[in-house]
Amino acid sequence: MALRLKIGTVMSQGDLTQSGQFKVAFKLADGSDTQEEPVRYVTPYGNNKAAFVGIPTAGSQVLVAYEDSVAEEGGMISGYYYLGSLMGNIPGLNKTMPRDNNPPTESPSTPYVSKDKQGFGGPSIGKGKAPMTLNKDLGPWPERFKDLYDGKAVYPEKVGLTTMRGDTMLIANRYRGEGEQPFQDHRVSLQSGSGKRIELVDSPMVDGIVMTNEHRGKDYMIWSTGLSAQSPFAAGEVHWRTHGPFNLYTLLNRFHVWVEDGLNVEIENKSTGEKAYGDTSTNSDGRPQTGLGNPGTGGYVATREGVFGNETTGCIQLWSHHNNVSVSALEQDSVIHLHAPGPDCRVIVDTGGSVDIVAQGKITLQSDTEVEINAPEVDINALGGNVYIDGTQVHLNQPHPPPQL
Repeated sequence: MALRLKIGTVMSQGDLTQSGQFKVAFKLADGSDTQEEPVRYVTPYGNNKAAFVGIPTAGSQVLVAYEDSVAEEGGMISGYYYLGSLMGNIPGLNKTMPRDNNPPTESPSTPYVSKDKQGFGGPSIGKGKAPMTLNKDLGPWPERFKDLYDGKAVYPEKVGLTTMRGDTMLIANRYRGEGEQPFQDHRVSLQSGSGKRIELVDSPMVDGIVMTNEHRGKDYMIWSTGLSAQSPFAAGEVHWRTHGPFNLYTLLNRFHVWVEDGLNVEIENKSTGEKAYGDTSTNSDGRPQTGLGNPGTGGYVATREGVFGNETTGCIQLWSHHNNVSVSALEQDSVIHLHAPGPDCRVIVDTGGSVDIVAQGKITLQSDTEVEINAPEVDINALGGNVYIDGTQVHLNQPHPPPQL
């Protein structure tokens, strides 16, 4: 059987079977006896596990192999098969604009709707009804292209290449701009077979660059370029999330973090140790049986040890191994505030050298209970001024507390 060749114009990608067929019109140039046929998509590489998917769009000029006589030599091959798209202008074939049976309108303000919402699988069909879709597990498409027709049910909206392992290069332009639940999903992505992804996304929910590994929802980075009512990310925001250690360091240079002109620099630790401390089973009184447990159960507070208490989790630590740690507030009315409001909190300054408090204004030490100064030598100098000691009783050279009279 000898296959013949034709050049035609793609009229529509609409395909109720979701198998990749599309409509091609022949003899369109002369307008006489226009012949429109369903053409099967043929890929240069693929099966239902791996494929190159690039179904030509409406208006494309395509080269098609066909055999329309099932009687010849047993009719083992019949129908029309896509061989490729023709590039450039073809005299007589480009003058007629093809139609599309469902040209949806996309709006820049179209809100994002998650995939589990009714109506995502196809065009508007009214409340209380669901679109008829094929069993995707039995379809012709590899895993990465199972949602090829999810946007409009009959129109493919992805182009790309995937391997048997699932390594994928993908361009998706899925959207619905009509009906009660429109959505947009425009992205270019690279994905490994194990699930690592780098994506360039132009959609309302996420408009930016996304990088993630196999731990979906645990480890990802989003560099947002836009902001919409549906997005939790601000324009220009870098959002980095990980469930493992986070290390930033330079081998031989400066590390500088600053805000040029905006809001605050904030460092916050919300860790309670509930998970990190191990066994959190409790006794009848609610205190941990073993392990340290959540501070709210009493285990964390009860196991504080040493001068500084328990420092295994929940802390913010600043270290300089070979030089100074400086805190500066440079405005003329700036305040450096150390705030520890709990009744058992402590502020500790521990040094092997000296502690100097230098002020050009007043220095105040205030306590609701007691101010204690202990040293082999206490030197109080008024430098030509006065020394005032006020109290109901003033005891000099007596043990503390003074004896009862």
